[in-house]
Amino acid sequence: TKDKTTFIQYAIGKTATEFTIPDSITSIGNHAFRSCTSLTSVTIGNSVTSIGEAAFSYCDSLTSVTIGNSVTGIGNEAFFLCDSLTSIVIPDSVTSIGDEAFYGCTSLTSVTIGNGVTSIGDEAFASCDSLTSIDIPDSVTSIGDEAFYDCDSLTSIVIPDSVTVIGNEAFYDCDSLTSITVDENNTAFASIDGNLYNKDKTTLIQYAIGKTATEFTIPDDVTSIGSSAFESCDSLTSIVIPDSVTSIGEDAFAWCDSLTSVTIGNSVTSIGDEAFAWCYSLTSVTIPDSVTSIGSSAFSSCYSLTSVTIGNGVTSIGDYAFFDCDSLTDVYYSGTEEQWNGISIGSENRKLTSANIHFSADTGS
Repeated sequence: TKDKTTFIQYAIGKTATEFTIPDSITSIGNHAFRSCTSLTSVTIGNSVTSIGEAAFSYCDSLTSVTIGNSVTGIGNEAFFLCDSLTSIVIPDSVTSIGDEAFYGCTSLTSVTIGNGVTSIGDEAFASCDSLTSIDIPDSVTSIGDEAFYDCDSLTSIVIPDSVTVIGNEAFYDCDSLTSITVDENNTAFASIDGNLYNKDKTTLIQYAIGKTATEFTIPDDVTSIGSSAFESCDSLTSIVIPDSVTSIGEDAFAWCDSLTSVTIGNSVTSIGDEAFAWCYSLTSVTIPDSVTSIGSSAFSSCYSLTSVTIGNGVTSIGDYAFFDCDSLTDVYYSGTEEQWNGISIGSENRKLTSANIHFSADTGS
């Protein structure tokens, strides 16, 4: 700008590898350095207070960034796909880390988050494949949706007592995550054996999918299994859902491709959309009489599923619920044929409807 306080556009064709933001600059504009492939090092001085959206996105040679002590906000996608960036220190002056701010920084191994940060945006560190650990300071109150999605090397995370909001799938697809620890003074969340729950431990929010255990029994106090709680857990072969549980969330066990056995307790009333989708190894499942609805794509692409027992409480089966269940040959229904015909069965469930239907009179149940 005329007064040289806003940096609008860097001439990205320059061949220089280092650049220092001039001292007069207070803000770096949106997309100011986007797709600059030559720069390896940028120094942002203490005069700068804000880094705009996508300011350094796609700077794929950038290995080092120094952020000055006056910056208060890091914009959405500010360092999006800076895949050579190895470390970052976010100073105490920063209060917010924007959505996708460091998305896809696949070489990022070290992140220091300053004590002034209160919010970590949606997908802020998603797909940071090399990140092994991160310290969340006591100032943080909210962690966004998918904030650490697909951080394949992340082994542990500690949630301080200040955090009151954790977004959906915040730790989804973190294949190496073995421990989520919550400060005992946290009023919103708790942890048991490295897994994340709400404070009263009635909702299992996230199972640490990097664990190597093959069997898991949901604790008796749990009444609901959260969306994506076990999604993409490759190690578990057996799950026991106790009678205390009333609902199974969307995608709760999706992509658990080693899962061969599931015991569903007698209080579950709903099975969410895609709850067991793509569980390739699941061979049979019993849905108790307490269940009234089976969500869309609930068992879609369970290629090994040969039989399913459906309780007489079911009134609706969603679209694609048993889509691509190519091995399904037998359905055991605990009610009568008349009751079966009264069930609302959605589209693309031919594998279910064309199987051999055994009614209670036929099975002696």
